[in-house]
Amino acid sequence: MMAAVAVATSAAWAGAVEHPGNMTKDAECASCHTAKVTGKSVHSAMAAPCTVCHLTMTRGDMTMVSLSMPKERICSACHEESAALRQHVPAVKGACLECHDAHSSERKMLLLARTPASSAKK
Repeated sequence: MMAAVAVATSAAWAGAVEHPGNMTKDAECASCHTAKVTGKSVHSAMAAPCTVCHLTMTRGDMTMVSLSMPKERICSACHEESAALRQHVPAVKGACLECHDAHSSERKMLLLARTPASSAKK
């Protein structure tokens, strides 16, 4: 049991990114990351604390930020997998974040801007 917890925890930190400075547990992320909450289409999850999806670990003057679970599973933690969604190939592959921004977007359905060249590569 302890080994499974250690593996899951280390996996969460594998994709972590450095965030300069100390972050308190109740940090107001949107005070600096305003683009995450100002698009025409803002994910309803942005009303919740960032810790719903993100983990932070501070050591010294550096904070590491990672997703609370693998990105292939994070959307289905809240979004029910309907019959229609199970037919959507990217969702089946757990690739929601390839086309949808988890925070905010200028497009409906949190869609990311895609150019014909970037779409052809997929």
